[in-house]
Amino acid sequence: MIWEEVRHRYPSEWVLIEAIDAFSSKGKRIINQVTVVDTFGNDGDEALRQYARLHKVYSERELYIVHTKRPFLDIKERFWT
Repeated sequence: MIWEEVRHRYPSEWVLIEAIDAFSSKGKRIINQVTVVDTFGNDGDEALRQYARLHKVYSERELYIVHTKRPFLDIKERFWT
């Protein structure tokens, strides 16, 4: 699913998404395809808790918490040492 479809299907909600097709360019992640893992309405705190639980178990998955009011995904890369 592309981001515009997610925004249309889940208006004004926090969503936990997984990048399915993505690449890096100029310090940003360009995400072409996502899947919605879960939705949280306006409960951003629960969204973060769920992200933390999943990331702890599946750290290799590329997961993000995003609000669908954002017109596009602007994800900056962070490198952990």
